[in-house]
Amino acid sequence: MTTDGNREQAGVAKVDSAGRRWYTVQFKREIVARCLQPGASVAGIAVAHGLNPNLVRKWIERVHKETRKLAPLLPVVLADPPAGAEVPVEAACIEIRIGDAVIAVGATASAAQIEAIVRALR
Repeated sequence: MTTDGNREQAGVAKVDSAGRRWYTVQFKREIVARCLQPGASVAGIAVAHGLNPNLVRKWIERVHKETRKLAPLLPVVLADPPAGAEVPVEAACIEIRIGDAVIAVGATASAAQIEAIVRALR
C-alpha cells in the first residue's frame, strides 16, 4: 500500500514524480477477474477501487490479447477419397447463361474450343 496524501490505495506499487501510479500485477489480475464476472460493472468496480474505468478496460484488453494465442498447427493427413465418391469426367461442365441462351462447356472441351467460345462472347 502506498500513501496518497491522506488516503491509502491498495495495489499501488509506486508513484512516480508526475503522480502516476504503478499498480502491482497481482492487483491488476484481481480487478480484471472481478470485472470479468457475469453482470459485473467495469466502471463500478473501477470507481470502487479509486481507478479510472478506461484504465481498467485497458487492463482487460491486455489480458484478452495475452490469452488470444494462435493454436499450434497440427499435422494434416490426406486420405484417399472413397471409391464411390468419384464424379465422372463427362458429368463436369461449366454453364454460361446470357439472357435465354445457355452455353455448356464440357470437361472434354479442348483449350482451343474454350478460347473460341470466350472470343464469341466478347
